[in-house]
Amino acid sequence: NAASGLPSVGESSIAKCYANETVRNVTGKALQLMGGYGYSKSYPLEQKMRDGWGWGIAGGAIDIQKVNIAAALAGRRFNQRAT
Repeated sequence: NAASGLPSVGESSIAKCYANETVRNVTGKALQLMGGYGYSKSYPLEQKMRDGWGWGIAGGAIDIQKVNIAAALAGRRFNQRAT
């Protein structure tokens, strides 16, 4: 992928993990700031909170992204299904 100018699995996992954790932190703090109003569909924060959590799941769970980052740093893949 690097030869074609595309990001590696490790780089894309870092970007996804950082963006997702940032969205969750920011919307969580905004929700606390707004109190009960943050849960109301009358305000856009409620939609942003749902989108942030939903896209985090759709783009790959944070835990899976962290496994991909560790694998990239270690230079090998890990068996995620091992018991």
